[in-house]
Amino acid sequence: MNTVTTQDTQLVQPKKTSSASIVIALLAIALVVVAALSWNKLGERAETVTDTRAQLEQSKAEMAQLQSQLTEAKAGAAALQKQVTEAQDGSAGLKTQLEESQASLTAARKQLADTQAGGTTLQAKLDESTTKMSQMQSEAQESKTMLDNTMKELDTAKAASVSLQKELDEAKAQMSALQEKYAGAQSELTTLQAAQKPKGKR
Repeated sequence: MNTVTTQDTQLVQPKKTSSASIVIALLAIALVVVAALSWNKLGERAETVTDTRAQLEQSKAEMAQLQSQLTEAKAGAAALQKQVTEAQDGSAGLKTQLEESQASLTAARKQLADTQAGGTTLQAKLDESTTKMSQMQSEAQESKTMLDNTMKELDTAKAASVSLQKELDEAKAQMSALQEKYAGAQSELTTLQAAQKPKGKR
């Protein structure tokens, strides 16, 4: 018949206590490891959120700059369009003056021909008509020169308008790309913030 003595009880009890201490120690170590991993993950998420916010602010600044450039480009395009319109109006006026000068020159030539047919008795009128015709020719030449200069200015203004329109289109394309980048950054930031909130509650 087996009997448990007081000495045996004292020998078994320290073994149970030692095993419990080892289990508790292992659990504590595991808890520390899990806490460290969680802390690292939270740090990485916080760093990612910070980077995303910085990118978002940069995108906002670039969008504001492009918006300003777009506004300036629109204003420049409007000013060039106004110059083109004014140049076209001036060209139309000069064409009218040139036509009038040519008509006057034709009339003067006809008068000169009639005067020459009238003989030497009309020499005074011939001289007068010749002088008048020379003046008209000079005015016609000046009108033609002004018209040529106006046409050159009109061509230059048109070329500048085309170049400005191209810059305007490029600015619009850059703004569209930045808006997409901004939307993507905003979405990523929202996702990261949503993913970070449950961690904070734990």
